[in-house]
Amino acid sequence: MAFRVKESDYDIDKKPDTCPSCGKGISPVFCFQYGIDTWRRYEGFLQIVYRCPREECNRLFIAKYVNPGYPTGDTLFLNTTYLLDITEYEKFSELIDKTSEKFPRIYNQAKIAEENGLDMIAGPGYRKALEFLVKDYLIKTSPELKEKIKKGQLGDAIALIADTRIKSCASHATWIGNDETHYVRVWEDKDLEDLKNLIKMVVDWIDLVERSKEYEVSMPGKKSST
Repeated sequence: MAFRVKESDYDIDKKPDTCPSCGKGISPVFCFQYGIDTWRRYEGFLQIVYRCPREECNRLFIAKYVNPGYPTGDTLFLNTTYLLDITEYEKFSELIDKTSEKFPRIYNQAKIAEENGLDMIAGPGYRKALEFLVKDYLIKTSPELKEKIKKGQLGDAIALIADTRIKSCASHATWIGNDETHYVRVWEDKDLEDLKNLIKMVVDWIDLVERSKEYEVSMPGKKSST
């Protein structure tokens, strides 16, 4: 049975029956639609904004419909649903961006997952971001150990960090990050907020230590006064 979208010439195969936010079975409330009419050439799509009718939720979400191709005709088929949350990307210093090109991208993908209610996969994402940051930082500061760092475990890489402040914060972040990937939690009183705080401390210490080194190199000794 096909449904006609409100104020539209499009027919859809079905409405979403599960809210992507609360996970409950629903009959969604239509709010708005936007279609790219090249779908008739099998290239476009239709997006419909729905609202969960449950008072405990009431979240907006998007349902994406596509035309899988001939001979389906003018009916569009439900492809996926996703939430409407807009995430403000975490920005890092230029030094951090240059130290680890992939770290900001991985970190912000984990942030998007967390803010869209995917807390069970956000933790492993933050843990992965930490590993890229630590290993890229070590490869930058100790390029002769590149292959060892790339192939080793995160804990082995952290052990190679000279600065005790970076090493301590990275170690504690790893402990919590490992809890996010394992079946049994060791640090039951710690959560994603603690993991993110520790990662940000690792970021801050790396930034401070490396910027301090730049001044030590450019100003190796005190100039005598004339």
